Amino acid sequence: MAFPRRSTRYKLAAVRRWLIAAGCFTAAALLFTAQVRGDYWYTGRQLTWPTVLAISLIDWELWTLLSPVVLLLAGRLPLSAPRRVMALAVHIPASIMMAAGKLVAEAAIVRSLVNPGRLPNAVGKLYLTILIYWAIVAAVRYADQRRVARERELRAAQLETELARAQIDALRMQLNPHFLFNTLNAISGLMRDDVEAADVMLAQLGELLRSTLETEGRPEVPLAEELQWLRTYLAIQQTRFGPRLQIAIDVADDCRGTLVPTLILQPIVENAIRHGFSVTPGPGRVSITARQTAGTLRIDVADEGPGAPQPIREGLGLRNTRSRLRALYRSGGSLVVRSRPDGRGTLSRLDLPVRTVSSP
Repeated sequence: MAFPRRSTRYKLAAVRRWLIAAGCFTAAALLFTAQVRGDYWYTGRQLTWPTVLAISLIDWELWTLLSPVVLLLAGRLPLSAPRRVMALAVHIPASIMMAAGKLVAEAAIVRSLVNPGRLPNAVGKLYLTILIYWAIVAAVRYADQRRVARERELRAAQLETELARAQIDALRMQLNPHFLFNTLNAISGLMRDDVEAADVMLAQLGELLRSTLETEGRPEVPLAEELQWLRTYLAIQQTRFGPRLQIAIDVADDCRGTLVPTLILQPIVENAIRHGFSVTPGPGRVSITARQTAGTLRIDVADEGPGAPQPIREGLGLRNTRSRLRALYRSGGSLVVRSRPDGRGTLSRLDLPVRTVSSP
């Protein structure tokens, strides 16, 4: 019968299993030493503890010598469909022959130590020895099932991560053109009134797109880096609206190293400017604050506009933001948009789990 060739990984696993089996058999020899002494005492023979220990070791360490063969057969002929019949056809005679050979060797070695020796009960001892063979086979089968289950879980986790990353990339591909079209539309409108300002906005847009490319393939970045990108975006908006748009950023120092989804703040701030600040006459303020509390990073974006309409109708930017949060954190991240408690504008609250670069 030709067995398939196995990899180095399998060979290492086989060695590890043999070492575990050897340890178990040695422990069993020590555990049953007292029983062996009791058996001899019951037959009227008093043996010293070293002799009794040697007899017990002979009984169990023979399995240490035989176990590589059993492990090899159990590994290459597992008791699983569709090869179960062939496996049983090999294991049944192998267990009987190996048990018989083991008992003959044991009796010969024990007789050389304790003449006339303690010949084992043929029927009972054979039955127990066969059971040990099948216990090894069952242990290998259980270990293989656990290994396969772990590999499946690992593959499932990897596929889930890849799916989430692909989903995030797809959402970003939707978001970036959305932002780009809005900015180009603003530049187009500004061209009729202030060509110089429109030229500045084009240069700022180029810088913004360059920094966007640097975040490609990074689902999360430190908040400090996200804020640096956001300031470039806000510079475009301030060029557009002039001193009428006031920006206040208040971020605690312990929040700057916390990871946030890449480009997560831009659609929220854009929403505050479009639907809060720009629809009201006169100057207005958009404030951004970040604090940590109880393992949560809370980022608030507030404007001084008319407040959140009821019911809230979310555009592409906020819908994508929620989708990205679900893909990255499941239920661990949230975005709430509501009117401010004082009635002066809209508050967008982003809650994220606190994670840093060194976090798992």
